[in-house]
Amino acid sequence: MDTVSPWLNQKQTFMFFKGRVALHAILRAANIGSGDQVLLPGYTCVVVPNAINYLGAEPVYVDIEDKTYNIDCDILENGAGSLWNPEQTKAIIVQHTYGIPCDMDRILEFAKKHNLFVIEDSCHALGSTWRGQQVGSFGDAAFFSSQWSKPITTGLGGWAKINSPELQGSMEITQQGYKQPKLSKALLLELQFLAFSSLNHPRLYCIIQDLYRTLGKMGLAIGSSTETELSCRLPADYELGMHPIQRRRLLKLLDGLAGVIARRNHNTEIIEAGLVGAGIPTVALPSECDPVFLRYPIKVNNKEEVLNKAKKQNIQIGDWFLSPIHPNLENMDLAGYKSGSCPVAENAASKVVNISTDVEMNKKDINRIVEFLVKHAEITDSTRTFNE
Repeated sequence: MDTVSPWLNQKQTFMFFKGRVALHAILRAANIGSGDQVLLPGYTCVVVPNAINYLGAEPVYVDIEDKTYNIDCDILENGAGSLWNPEQTKAIIVQHTYGIPCDMDRILEFAKKHNLFVIEDSCHALGSTWRGQQVGSFGDAAFFSSQWSKPITTGLGGWAKINSPELQGSMEITQQGYKQPKLSKALLLELQFLAFSSLNHPRLYCIIQDLYRTLGKMGLAIGSSTETELSCRLPADYELGMHPIQRRRLLKLLDGLAGVIARRNHNTEIIEAGLVGAGIPTVALPSECDPVFLRYPIKVNNKEEVLNKAKKQNIQIGDWFLSPIHPNLENMDLAGYKSGSCPVAENAASKVVNISTDVEMNKKDINRIVEFLVKHAEITDSTRTFNE
């Protein structure tokens, strides 16, 4: 690494073409493979269990808490589900969903009891803290993403943070097997980044999203996930490191991360003030956590209708997650997920929409979204239902 960001420790950090590839490398460095099990929340992106499956290991899904959307520690402590085999289980992946930190006290205690590697999925949560400590610094390892929809973006990209000294040496060897992307691929990604940066505006969100997906299918843009990945198969050119062009872009963006965090926190305050003013429930957080929200989750009883109307009116409302194995609505069994195994996660997937805290958002944009929700969303809390 040419320079060192205050957010990246040179000895601990290993960069890759995508965040999911960083996870794949962590698992490989931890010698996880055929016959091993890995615990993870049943409310995640399909690329996470894919990284496990590609190595011949088995993902075992654990349901989530209804309030934080993070892995349910009560379920962990009471057996972690019927499919869990303690003798086969080597690791647990904990996702700090939407930027909300997991209960790392209980997770680390559980992992110590069962001698498990702890891997933090920190892709949503750059800057979030638990008891004042940065997420990504608790477990043996963590992975982050700089994909389009993440806290900072290089277009695509990601890195592994290795906290365990024993794992660092293994990771150094492992990373050598991930080749550097071709220059042509890095340049195309840089062009996409420049185009995205110039067009990124809440009012253009739906148009850009549709255009990006169309160009990706035509092979004219580098998409986040290929059809092969969505089918839970290993795509070509998966095991890639990070090109120097990506790395320079990432380091430059990380230098300004403090400002990004401040803006996202400011936007979260505007979101919550708007929701409270409209009588819409806000997220209930444990006192130990201080999140930097990537997306602010809201439960609605008519999710599909809300998303369809939002798209027609060009309102930026996110759909994370469409299913326990986002964005897969069908064939979740290909990722090792059994329908009905995580009922809280499945309920959340059927109801949760979100508001982005992106730095391009301002008070007017956010209030427009809240007004839309007041008008079109069916939102239930313990005392009343809106838009009955």
